[in-house]
Amino acid sequence: MPANESPQRPTSVRSPSLSKGLTRAALLALLGLGAPVAAQQPQPPITEDVPPPVQPPLPERRVFFTTLNVVRYNPLGLESQNRLVYQKRLFDSPSMLLRDTYASAGASLKLSPAFFKLGPVVELQPVAMFNLRAGYEYVQFFGTFGSVQSYPDSFQPYDDDLRSATNDAAYGTSGHHFFVEPMLQAKVKSVALRTKLAIEYWNVALRGGGANGTFYDPTLDTLVPGKGWVLANDTDLLWLAGKWTLGARLSAVWPRYSEDTSAVEPLPGRSLPTNQHVRVGPLVAYAFDTKPGGVMTRPTVLLIAGWYLKHENRVNAMPYLLGGFSFSTELLSGR
Repeated sequence: MPANESPQRPTSVRSPSLSKGLTRAALLALLGLGAPVAAQQPQPPITEDVPPPVQPPLPERRVFFTTLNVVRYNPLGLESQNRLVYQKRLFDSPSMLLRDTYASAGASLKLSPAFFKLGPVVELQPVAMFNLRAGYEYVQFFGTFGSVQSYPDSFQPYDDDLRSATNDAAYGTSGHHFFVEPMLQAKVKSVALRTKLAIEYWNVALRGGGANGTFYDPTLDTLVPGKGWVLANDTDLLWLAGKWTLGARLSAVWPRYSEDTSAVEPLPGRSLPTNQHVRVGPLVAYAFDTKPGGVMTRPTVLLIAGWYLKHENRVNAMPYLLGGFSFSTELLSGR
């Protein structure tokens, strides 16, 4: 989230022809005119002897490593997401809109017992309220832990029990994953709102996979087209309280399948499944240390729970649970 920048206090000018009382009145009037500029954040008392606080400038260039390690339940999963990033500041401005702006490029590596994903990622934040990330991943499935399992079309049951029973049908394969993720974000005092849309294209080599072939992806928790698109969204409403972050997350996934569904007919009185899902629940994070620098910058634990409002295979009250630990390491920083 963009950092808040306190506006500069007005500069007072003394006139030798005024009395001491008029000088005080003029100063008060000037300070009163400056108050609306900082209407959204309280200002400390201003005296002639104490200068206003000055936030340190953001580094012009950074090289850093960041990692997020998560364990997930319903569906079950374990994953480590790592990035090595070079970041360049775009503007040297005290404005809240332009202060936290940058362009970056890096390498991403995601590991789990069932797969790895490796590729480049670029990111652009031209203003504090808008962020755009795009990248490519080469994906290799190991054929372990029931992944990957594929299906001739998108209209197959894929609940946990069925996939567990067909673990022997899992096989190793590889593919390509492209993604673009625009995000809007805003912050007023201690309340923040952000929403990220993921636009993904998958091209995975599936056994016997035709135009309608699909495979189960545990991260998206749905049947993904072997060659096709998936849309996903995460929207967070957050309260930032020092080391604590409290809020709620709404998540949704919409796979986009081939329009040719003539090979499958729905049962009488039923419609074909869409494999879309929506869940909502609380989000809690705690940062052990918020000071910049060090081997582990802002080590943070994260817990997310979500109850499914819509899902083809998860209709009971069992929640989605995710626990994680993240930190970053500053490797190079300077002007």
